[in-house]
Amino acid sequence: MSTVPVPQRRLFWRNFDIQYHSVHPNLRHMKRNMWELPHWALWLGGVLEAHGYSDMGVLDLYTDPGTFNAPGRLAKDVVEKAARDNPADVYLFSPMTVNLCYAYEISTVIKQVHPAATVVYGGVVATPLAHEVAAHPSVDYVVVDRGERALPALLDALRDGRDVATVGNLVYRDSHGRTSRTAIRYPDVAPADLPFPKIDLFPASSGGDIRYLRQVYALGCPYQCTFCTIQTIGRRPGYFPIERVLREIRAYRAHYGAHHNIYWGDETFTLHPERTLELLDALDREGDVRYDCQTRLNCLTDDRVLRKLKSSGCQWIEIGLETASQDSHHTHKHHMNLDTTIETLKRVRDAGLATCAFTVNGFPDQTPDDMVRSIDWISDLIDQDLLQATYLFGLVPYPGSGMYQNPERFGMKILHRDFSLYHEDLPPVYATDKATPDQIYQVFLDGLDTFAQAMDKRPYFSDVPPVGDLTEYGGFWADAHV
Repeated sequence: MSTVPVPQRRLFWRNFDIQYHSVHPNLRHMKRNMWELPHWALWLGGVLEAHGYSDMGVLDLYTDPGTFNAPGRLAKDVVEKAARDNPADVYLFSPMTVNLCYAYEISTVIKQVHPAATVVYGGVVATPLAHEVAAHPSVDYVVVDRGERALPALLDALRDGRDVATVGNLVYRDSHGRTSRTAIRYPDVAPADLPFPKIDLFPASSGGDIRYLRQVYALGCPYQCTFCTIQTIGRRPGYFPIERVLREIRAYRAHYGAHHNIYWGDETFTLHPERTLELLDALDREGDVRYDCQTRLNCLTDDRVLRKLKSSGCQWIEIGLETASQDSHHTHKHHMNLDTTIETLKRVRDAGLATCAFTVNGFPDQTPDDMVRSIDWISDLIDQDLLQATYLFGLVPYPGSGMYQNPERFGMKILHRDFSLYHEDLPPVYATDKATPDQIYQVFLDGLDTFAQAMDKRPYFSDVPPVGDLTEYGGFWADAHV
């Protein structure tokens, strides 16, 4: 897809990638940069197949190098050919915020090529902007929240010629051109009741284009971070049966490659220690699964969990540290006590587990000097080998987040709604009383250089030098992918 040219990213991603490869000895460089399979597609594919809709496929414009003829400019002839080569009755879209404009362009071409086709949107941006998205002339329906009940109900209604007003979780234009939401609201399907994913929705060759296989143990997160848009999967975690999880892992690896690492997509993998230990025991018995996970600092305090993470195949833990400001954590993250950071990271490291931070620049209650202190804090943790690497993202008030819904509450003024610029590598789309967008962005760019230098060191957990051409490392995103 389109890229945002940020020169500072090149060295940042190269050094990050060297650190990552050092604890993932079986990792292969991607042939085409898909990064990961879109989990929602395989998930809903399984739902639809269980409801009798077996004729489905994927229109992959993401990895096609010809999709864009210049950064930010879709190659309409390529999109039109793809649409003609992939005729369908229904096209499903689930764009991220920054890709919404491209999704509109693609669905417009589809409507031009296949006027009778139905276009359905859903997902993380379509849910909070449901009426706006449904008003777009290329969109017929928007499924809000999770779609396991609404999508097959909609397809059944369309097939049978029934009134879609009887379908829940749906927003659409009525005969007067006004958007309305149907009255029915479906309860979420419990994870144990979800059909098995359609594992082979993508060809097996796609295994060469991905960095890992995403897997989920629990859906939902109880925390309410002000910058998060997790509303589409809910706040109360629901767990998949462990044997179902293991079956999925085996099936994904059999189809896309047994060498693949697993990335646990749970927002807080170690949230409930007893639940976590049950899964880790099963992974330990499985014996050949290597994996990464993400969690919070306050959910890494149980030594039993740390020991079992290591013995069951965990290689890399990503931790949401975000900022060095305790006040910002109280406002935006909740339940995070930074006083325990060094002690906790030492215990995780001494358990033999590599760690990586999520760092976010631009919190609205911070001055530029505060932001620089956060960069320096994370850099110092890398210097002490308490972290092996870090991501760095610019803060974005995405639709669906608390910041987007109530910016004034957090001291923000959102400057525009050009969602093509709502990107974590672009200048901020908001202003605050404490920092201008230019000041915030300069800290971000300088932070990329600082972190690139901090990660340019011998990996803590490996004495083996990087294998192959160094220019291959970080080549997946020498510039930031949209």
